[in-house]
Amino acid sequence: MTALLFAICVGMVTSCGLYLLLQRRSFDLVLGLTLLSYAVNLFIFSMVCLKIGATPIIHANGGNYADPLPPALVLTAIVIGLAMT
Repeated sequence: MTALLFAICVGMVTSCGLYLLLQRRSFDLVLGLTLLSYAVNLFIFSMVCLKIGATPIIHANGGNYADPLPPALVLTAIVIGLAMT
């Protein structure tokens, strides 16, 4: 149920961003690009199973660790989005 609600929210942010992107005013264009970048960041986080309380470093004995790639991708996307704006 939570995944369905999250997917609906990401879809709504994407559709609002696309609607604003297709408007003829420049402020709406910038706002639409910003909403689309937020939607992409949420989509990247939704594709990965996030682990709360897991260590970001792999220990010698293995165990439960967090994947550092999705936060790095989202951080890069935030920087690129700010540079575009």
